[in-house]
This record gives sequence, structure tokens and C-alpha cells, in this order.
Amino acid sequence: MLSKVLGAVGVILLIAGVVFAVRPVHVDGSNCGSVFQPGSGVTPMQCDARLKSRSDLVIGFGSGGIAVLLAGFAVAAVRDRRARVIS
Repeated sequence: MLSKVLGAVGVILLIAGVVFAVRPVHVDGSNCGSVFQPGSGVTPMQCDARLKSRSDLVIGFGSGGIAVLLAGFAVAAVRDRRARVIS
């Protein structure tokens, strides 16, 4: 049960990271683009801070999701190994 919960939370974190990466950033009415595809041409300097903070969120959600997924796999592997050793 714990491994399924960890897996679900990991997937949700990864999806949240992708959503934050794809959504465009707007500052004072100008479109800065998204983390994956910054705005075309020269982006205003006020976009830099917003894009940086958005990319930090994406990296945080992505690495957190991967870490939680790996923890879920580890819990499942340990549980399966204990089941084989005991029986």
C-alpha cells in the first residue's frame, strides 16, 4: 500500500512539474514564454527573474517526484524480498 501511495505522489509531482514548465509566464502584459520555450526575440529583463523562479519550481517538482517514485520502488523491492526470504 505504501509503495502505491508513494508512486501516486511521485507521479503527481512530476505532472505538476510539467504543467509549471509548459504554462507561459506573463509580466506586465508581456509574454515571456515558458520554461521549455522562452519568448521569441529579446525577452524583457523582468522576465528573467520570473523564468528563473519558474525553472526552480520545475526542477524541484521533477526531482522530488523522481525521488518519491524511487522510494516507492525501493519499498516495493524490500517488501517483495522479505516475502521471498520468509516463505
